[in-house]
Amino acid sequence: MKFTLPQWRIQAWYLCSRLLALAVCFLPDVSGFAQAADTRIAFMSNRHDERNGEIYLMNSDGKRVRRLTEHPQFDAAPAWSPDGQKITFASFRDLNRFQGGGMILAEIYMMNPDGTNPINLTQSPKRADGVSSWSPDGKQIAFTAGEHFKHRGGYRWNIWVMDADGNNPRKLTNHTAGDGNPDWSPDGKQIAFHSERNRDWEFDIQRKNLEIYVMNTDGTNFINLTNHPAEDRQPDWSPDGRKIAFSSDRDGNMDIYTMNADGTNLINLTNHPAEDKGPAWSPDGKQIAFHSERDRKDDDDKNVEIYVMNADGTNPINITNHPAIDRGPSWEPAPTLKVSSKGKLATLWGKIKRTGPYGGR
Repeated sequence: MKFTLPQWRIQAWYLCSRLLALAVCFLPDVSGFAQAADTRIAFMSNRHDERNGEIYLMNSDGKRVRRLTEHPQFDAAPAWSPDGQKITFASFRDLNRFQGGGMILAEIYMMNPDGTNPINLTQSPKRADGVSSWSPDGKQIAFTAGEHFKHRGGYRWNIWVMDADGNNPRKLTNHTAGDGNPDWSPDGKQIAFHSERNRDWEFDIQRKNLEIYVMNTDGTNFINLTNHPAEDRQPDWSPDGRKIAFSSDRDGNMDIYTMNADGTNLINLTNHPAEDKGPAWSPDGKQIAFHSERDRKDDDDKNVEIYVMNADGTNPINITNHPAIDRGPSWEPAPTLKVSSKGKLATLWGKIKRTGPYGGR
């Protein structure tokens, strides 16, 4: 006797198999996962010339170190664009000088991740420009800038923002105290920075008191998150926007801390007698890179290394292992995961409709 399946079961099986094929089209490209696990870290180092800093790139495990800039003037403070296609950095290569002579002022440059095509974005010969941070949509760049302040004979530092091509620079903070080290929140709504505005200018002669603030991206609604007489500096948002890592000497020396985005739940992650500074989150939020002086042999040893640890402070690993100064890590964003194109999806759906039991064939 010949066995036959009921027609409705054949139709259901055929439809399910086609829907499974359709679902596979939405799975991320395998290469996307490999790239996400192989993000890189940009940093500053003087390993080629102890008198000069350059921008370097390495894998997140410290391997395959390569030099991106090669200029006789100092380059530092790299920052990745959200799509990983550009790196901004501060450079003294234009030799702009302080109005009274002497001090050279930095400009903000942008280059490709392989070091090619460096472009001066700020072109501000009368302003000192420093640390930069990209908006999540890649359309704007926040940065630290100092303007000459005649009454004190120095520079008044504030947070500025410009378009990603360097156009339309405008000042977000305008305070007599120093504001610096901006970092854009992942949702694009706030900018964190450190500020001297809570200093007691009469008694704090060592200029120790720095606080971590957040503000709206239009320069409104300032909120002091740390409220502590110590030096709290260099904020860095976690990729999910829930935490901020920063450096602080509130326990006697500089360590890496995290806190919730509202300033609560403060945790000392490093808790080491050496100086730990400059935190930078990995794109998946599972690790934090930072630079440390814990490998120095004595007070004259200038060795600074870049470490990576778990986001809870465990398992710190020295990934540079070089006697030079390596500092200012900036972690490359993870690439966007790929899915099949709309054209391919439309073609497959048309095939399902044509060949399926309800397609009329």
